[in-house]
Amino acid sequence: MGRSVSYPSEAYVAFSLWDAGWIEDDDDPDTRHFDQLAAQDDWDFIVEDFREQVLALYPSAWAANGWIGREDRIVAMNRYAQFGISEYCGCIAYWVVLRDDIDAGQVGLAQRWLERIAAGFKKRFATLVRLGVFSNGEAIFERIAA
Repeated sequence: MGRSVSYPSEAYVAFSLWDAGWIEDDDDPDTRHFDQLAAQDDWDFIVEDFREQVLALYPSAWAANGWIGREDRIVAMNRYAQFGISEYCGCIAYWVVLRDDIDAGQVGLAQRWLERIAAGFKKRFATLVRLGVFSNGEAIFERIAA
């Protein structure tokens, strides 16, 4: 059974590719090797960079740390939404989803705010578009033209 990168249900998602920890060999630029420490440093940078961009783009947001389930990491939030990041085999999902603890009277306003930012969020962070998903759970992506 295959699978793809996780993200919360009902989230607006921007997909991207990460070249996790692969380093070119000094002697042969066509040869690369994997470095676990470099991969962790790269990932830490990606998470922090995403958080900083979210905080700059959405002044109402503040830094947050948490998880939705086991794979979806929350990095920032505001009154209406949680912003987060997930990764699987080099495929990154940057996502924004409605908070689940919003007062009932604020849900409509929160949904409208999320709909208003969704296109700009995807445009800012997406480098891939998901074309579809096979019955075994594997997803197919295409690069967005530069």
